Amino acid sequence: MRSPRKTVGIPWFGPGDYDACRKMMNDGAHLPEQYGEWLAEAEALCAEAQAAGHHALKVKIEPREFSLWCRARNIAPDAKARVRFANFVAFREAGYISGNPGRVPRGSLSRQK
Repeated sequence: MRSPRKTVGIPWFGPGDYDACRKMMNDGAHLPEQYGEWLAEAEALCAEAQAAGHHALKVKIEPREFSLWCRARNIAPDAKARVRFANFVAFREAGYISGNPGRVPRGSLSRQK
């Protein structure tokens, strides 16, 4: 019997939000300067996750809402928080988390594959 695919969240930026997200992130200087460069890296990460048999969900990071989400948890807006947020949304969508254990911005889950 085949085991169920693991769901993973991939932090995702929209082209219109990318510069604002880079500026508000504590580690924004470590992100590629150009959206296209970031997009290529993110698409490769999604392909890698899918090739490993995972179900990758692109979870949109919106600057204002993500900042509020981090502040509510007293965590820095950085790579670790982006992954935590993306996995929280992905796990909730997969049904691993029930109820509403924390505020997740409306529209934060991108259905793109």
